[in-house]
Amino acid sequence: MTLRLWLGRMWKLLLLAAGIAFLTWVWPTRYRYDHVLTDGNAYPVRIDRFNGDADMLVPDEGWTPVEGDSGGPGDNQTTGARRPHATSARRLPS
Repeated sequence: MTLRLWLGRMWKLLLLAAGIAFLTWVWPTRYRYDHVLTDGNAYPVRIDRFNGDADMLVPDEGWTPVEGDSGGPGDNQTTGARRPHATSARRLPS
């Protein structure tokens, strides 16, 4: 086996290992982070991508599970990137 062939194979193996490591430890992360507004204060919220559980970071308590009512339309305050467009909402006849 020539040195050039060996180096070429090692380079490909190194790139494959780096790609697998990136996919395993960097993307996608387990949690998606957002925020919730309560009494004019913003608190970080992490949402588990695997099961949908949400935890809120509360000062002096750490990450605590979020438990609340389902609320109605427009009660949630999410980031602008995830708000539905007005054209996609349909009203049911009264």
